[in-house]
Amino acid sequence: MDTNRFLRGRRPIAVAILSQGVATVGTLGVVQAHYAVTATDLPLWGKLTLAGILAGATALLLQARLTWAVLLTLLPTAFVLALQLDLPAWVPAAALTLLVLAAGNSLGDRVPLYLSNRETLDKLTALAPSGEPIRVIDLGCGFGAVPRAFAKTNSHPESRFEGVESAILPFIVARLLAVLRRDSRIAIRYGSLWRADLSVYDLVYCFLSPHPMGSLFEKAVDEMKSGALFVSNSFDVPGISPTRTIPIESGRSTGLLIWSMPPEDRDE
Repeated sequence: MDTNRFLRGRRPIAVAILSQGVATVGTLGVVQAHYAVTATDLPLWGKLTLAGILAGATALLLQARLTWAVLLTLLPTAFVLALQLDLPAWVPAAALTLLVLAAGNSLGDRVPLYLSNRETLDKLTALAPSGEPIRVIDLGCGFGAVPRAFAKTNSHPESRFEGVESAILPFIVARLLAVLRRDSRIAIRYGSLWRADLSVYDLVYCFLSPHPMGSLFEKAVDEMKSGALFVSNSFDVPGISPTRTIPIESGRSTGLLIWSMPPEDRDE
């Protein structure tokens, strides 16, 4: 069986369960072997170190992101410390659950939560005329700052500013902030960016990671209408030069990479 194929759609819970299961079984086995040879118990620090290494290595073998693997490495120690501090056993489990709700999608899509800063929002919204109807979508919208920024700068009643987000906690926050804005032109929905129909949008924005850019650009080329803009924050498309780049001086000093559809130098 292709393990990664089996896990697709089941992450991050499956990765967490498998990594901690391997850590528990492996550590128990080493502890028993150590006692059989030395007639002494393995020190607590040794058990925790071994469990952490096994958990982290298993997560990496399952192609989890490095940050997630590090967190799973630390989880056995956090659990034991919670017990020693007389904290309820559900505390580390609750912390893990909260992390899954906030960024669990990053394991499958390899897309962490990035937030667009103020300079980025100003330069992004300047790409669209303020008084004309436009339809915009942010793929992986996080807390929904991009749709709200476009709604603030564009006054046309027929415009529509959308965001799609697959991490539960950011989606809930984005949806709540959109409701509080009381602007019917803003729409935030929960789901995969791969299921979004890009053919209806004038501007498609994403701030993702290097991993999905090639496949996402192919989707954009296949679906987006002529003259529409595909805008990536920071991450380029392999083999395809952007039509233009707008530098972003604040934050990580990156830029907005902009392609006008259809791209002129798309590699066949």
